[in-house]
Amino acid sequence: MTVPDEVQAVLDGWSARGRKIFQELMEDASSELQQELVQRAILAGHTTGEVHAFADELRGLSDDECFAACTLDDDAPEDYTVTQLLRAESDPLFAFELKGGTLTPNEEDDAPSAALPAQRREVMDAPIARELAADPVRRAKEQRAGFNAESGGFRSMVASKPAALAATPVAPSGAMPAMPAAAGRLFEDLLGEATRALGVSWREVELDVPGGVPIDQALQQAAGALQRGIPIPCVIGNAQGRPLRYLLVLQTSTSGTNRAFQLYEPFSQELVWANEKDLLSRGELPFDNKSLRRLLRMALPNARGL
Repeated sequence: MTVPDEVQAVLDGWSARGRKIFQELMEDASSELQQELVQRAILAGHTTGEVHAFADELRGLSDDECFAACTLDDDAPEDYTVTQLLRAESDPLFAFELKGGTLTPNEEDDAPSAALPAQRREVMDAPIARELAADPVRRAKEQRAGFNAESGGFRSMVASKPAALAATPVAPSGAMPAMPAAAGRLFEDLLGEATRALGVSWREVELDVPGGVPIDQALQQAAGALQRGIPIPCVIGNAQGRPLRYLLVLQTSTSGTNRAFQLYEPFSQELVWANEKDLLSRGELPFDNKSLRRLLRMALPNARGL
């Protein structure tokens, strides 16, 4: 069968045996929805054995049962973190296990899949229109239709953009999108919609500029949110203050008087630990791109969200 280009890009990194298992899983799937869920699990980076076990669990279910087993409801338990909720949206296998499903991968075919190339990881985590959220088959088809095999990117599936994004010019491939004029609303508009049901609102702040927030205070507030499982979106730039990339701060770790923050840079897929003192001093950070030195903007959850 023909598979979407983004799925094939992952399968090309699998062994011949892994690709044969995938073909068998597609042939044995009892519906298009099951095929889509298995392919999403592959895009999420799961191993051959995990995908195989996941497909086996889905095979005996109806489409309604598959959707219920792999989707978090609006009334998800309060102990789910924002990170878990966002990951579950794009990773049905993770959602399946988060809701209590169990998998037993076969060790013989549980070989890790190759990582998706960096340019193809601009993936399926775009906000999803409400009318698509309730229809996983249509959602998957829309997403597939939006994939650009040449650029490795996806167009948004959202019909209308927040006002802050509507005027944002499209950046050349490999460059960070230009900041909109209403820069202070960029994260707030996106995150407000995504986390409204969780009771979390946001305020976006400029760091170490007149009218902004000192970076030490921002990091202190970020640490409090991270302890509650709320990731912190940021913009990072060079030492001169030119914005270069978006970051997600995922967690913090403290040893004695030293504190470090875990940073994820989605463009390069780098996941690093940075000492707080280096963030405060704009020192060199452990990214391959040594220009990434200075946090410029941060979205902080409001006090009621903490």
